[in-house]
Amino acid sequence: MKLVMYQKIGDPRLGCLDNEEIIDLNLAYEALLASDGDHRSRMKAGVVMPPETIAFLEGGDESFQAAAKTLKWMEGRRGEPISVRNHPVTMKIDDVRLLAPILKPSKIICVAHNYKDFLAELGMKPHPEPRLFAKFANAVAAYDQPIPRPSMTLCLGYEAELAFVVGRHCKHVAEADSYNYIAGYMAFNDVSASDLTKRDGQNLRGKSFDAFAPMGPFLLTRDELPDPHHLSVTLKVNGRTLQQSNTDQLVHNVPQLLSFCSKIFSLEPGDVVATGTPGGLAKDRHPPTYMNPGDLMETEIEKLGVLKNPITKEVL
Repeated sequence: MKLVMYQKIGDPRLGCLDNEEIIDLNLAYEALLASDGDHRSRMKAGVVMPPETIAFLEGGDESFQAAAKTLKWMEGRRGEPISVRNHPVTMKIDDVRLLAPILKPSKIICVAHNYKDFLAELGMKPHPEPRLFAKFANAVAAYDQPIPRPSMTLCLGYEAELAFVVGRHCKHVAEADSYNYIAGYMAFNDVSASDLTKRDGQNLRGKSFDAFAPMGPFLLTRDELPDPHHLSVTLKVNGRTLQQSNTDQLVHNVPQLLSFCSKIFSLEPGDVVATGTPGGLAKDRHPPTYMNPGDLMETEIEKLGVLKNPITKEVL
């Protein structure tokens, strides 16, 4: 499934991207239950298929199985105008606004220096353990959402990354069991104010401005991507390719990262782990390729879509 959060009228809602349409999973499941004569369809749908990603993930196998059943039921009714309480179950993607697949993660965990080509470019050796830092939920941004360049910096950099989303509460997970705790994968960009990280000697300020963690456009569930380690990673600014690599270059792979993180802190459904970025960063190029207002940044991970974000000037 390609899970999305979208907004048309009212509160954000959980949907499944199906070609150029979005199926509202909560409404579709209610319609399925009602078609079977269940008079408690609305209540059951609210519990089993809540209209928000983290709440859905907290439902575990029950919610995922219900979603699969719902999508199969919808497939058999493709083209039929299905509505629930005058709300259409299916919408054209152009008629809604896509939001970040995870609106308010309790944790955004990022990994530094985790690509072999990045380390080779800088003449560095791999670290024996992952090097972690974090962003706050205020940094979450969606597909097509502007990223304001803060007035504090003129050195706005890009960092294309594969991210995975935790699907179940876990602690002290063995590497061999790690995939059982992953909900899915999405494109991510660790936008950075490189002059500030250098000046501060740490990452908090330079990586935590509003909209500095764009993610999406959808969350691809793990069942559709059993192995995330052979995906091309591409970053373009105004159509120019500035990063080009593959997730087979990861120093510490996805199971290793989840296991390592789980030994430090409890992981919760909806936690986002960005796995690191390849070489070609703006600050390492000669001349540097920092982004400016008016630029368009495109983050593409194979099978996970293209995340587009325009760069704007911060309004004070």
